[in-house]
Amino acid sequence: MKKKILTILQFFESLLDHRPYFGGENITLAEAVAGTVVLFLPLVGVPLNDYQKLNAWVDRLKERPAWIKTQYTPEQLEDLKTRTIANYTAAKSHPN
Repeated sequence: MKKKILTILQFFESLLDHRPYFGGENITLAEAVAGTVVLFLPLVGVPLNDYQKLNAWVDRLKERPAWIKTQYTPEQLEDLKTRTIANYTAAKSHPN
């Protein structure tokens, strides 16, 4: 799984090339979709240190007022984590 993630991160890095966003100069739906996952990767042990362009992209997303408004608070993140683990545990103990 980690190899697939790293392949995708390399693709994102190459896609950014010398552009601020995947689509060029303007933010697109691609940022909203990829950003919801990419920004959480360091929290689950996938560092972005080797991806200079992707790190700059992440910084640009984090600075956008609309992005700031949609971010979880630490309490909401903890609640999400607790619910996700509970759901995963329940599904694992009751396979179909």
